[in-house]
Amino acid sequence: MQNGDLKRYQAVVVDDGSTDGTEASIHQQYPEVIVLRGNGNLWWTGAIALGMDYAYKQGAEYFIWLNDDCTPQPNALSCLVEFCQKQPQSLTGSACYLAESNALHESGALGRQRLAAKPGEVVTVDEMSGHCVCLPASVVKQIGLPDTRRFPHYHGDSMYVLKATRSGFSAFILGDSRIDHADLIKSQIQHFIIPSKLERLHDKTLISTFKAAFLNQKSLYFLPTQFYYYREKYGVVKGIPIFLTKVLLWLIQWLQSHLRLMRLSA
Repeated sequence: MQNGDLKRYQAVVVDDGSTDGTEASIHQQYPEVIVLRGNGNLWWTGAIALGMDYAYKQGAEYFIWLNDDCTPQPNALSCLVEFCQKQPQSLTGSACYLAESNALHESGALGRQRLAAKPGEVVTVDEMSGHCVCLPASVVKQIGLPDTRRFPHYHGDSMYVLKATRSGFSAFILGDSRIDHADLIKSQIQHFIIPSKLERLHDKTLISTFKAAFLNQKSLYFLPTQFYYYREKYGVVKGIPIFLTKVLLWLIQWLQSHLRLMRLSA
């Protein structure tokens, strides 16, 4: 609102079953914002796909993914859109900074190399995190909506960008488009098995931490999603051995994290 973005773009909020009065608050404070309701089971990819489908049917020329824990700085969104207008068939993403430390986070990749963009840089990628990404409407016409079945939460963003680049689109991170990420970016196994309240530590059995790490859709290490990710990215011959190797490493990390958790609860 402070950046004037609500005057430039139509904002669509996907409220996936919240019970804290989010929808009513939005209607009261920002009546021009469209709120789409979910049943609580959309996860990230389902929510994004719902918003994109709505915008596409309304005739949108571009979509901008924006996570609720990311704050765009002045001109961040317009920078993305203007670049896409000058270079059709392009997807653009913002440079992501961690709000507490002001550290630049690697929010894209080219092959197996993680990448970030400093101010003034335009970095070519073939994958991007979905923190803040601009996509032309033509991407939906050509490759459809994000895959909600195989990538319900994590990798719904990166695999959609990868599919787009493999279909002839280009993707870039723009260093002059900055967003600040408010929360911890979860990337380690312990982030998904440590409870928020210490008094619940005694509930963390070997089975429960295994399920939390590998069988929970909201975990980065959700095994079905990771299997599809490596198979799609590298192909069957290379991807499946890489996946199996990763699983072995993850199991070691999970067991170490579980043992640390048990020592903490002792």
